[in-house]
Amino acid sequence: MGRKAQTVEGLLQHTQQVDHCLLWTGCKDKDGYGLTSISGKKMPAHRAMMLLLGKDVGSDYVLHTCSNRDCINPEHLYIGTQKQNVKDQIDAGTFVYGSKNGMAKLTEELVKEIRKSPLSNIFWAKKLNLHYSTVWDARNRKWKQVL
Repeated sequence: MGRKAQTVEGLLQHTQQVDHCLLWTGCKDKDGYGLTSISGKKMPAHRAMMLLLGKDVGSDYVLHTCSNRDCINPEHLYIGTQKQNVKDQIDAGTFVYGSKNGMAKLTEELVKEIRKSPLSNIFWAKKLNLHYSTVWDARNRKWKQVL
């Protein structure tokens, strides 16, 4: 588990200043976000910073203006929605599209082949061992980045 922080000062003891960011030096999760706990509840360090400053985060996200997931500088953090988070990722060029997404069932090349093919969605679904809706989405709704 990450470090325990009950105060802002305690949290800051586990940072290193690099440029204007306060980078978390403690434990990190699989995505590179700092981990700590408050009152026995494990959470991301940047979220803990906002809570310790008395901000009402609720079910919202704590987002970074600096696009640095290690940073817990309160001047670089703001409370936002999942939609804002995705927009920030797209604007920063860090949003994962297509086959780079670890959950992707198709590649850009397969999407192009499926779109050009006169064969049915059912054919492709059976051939690739996918659900029909995955093929339909590739043809009609998702994979917009593939021309």
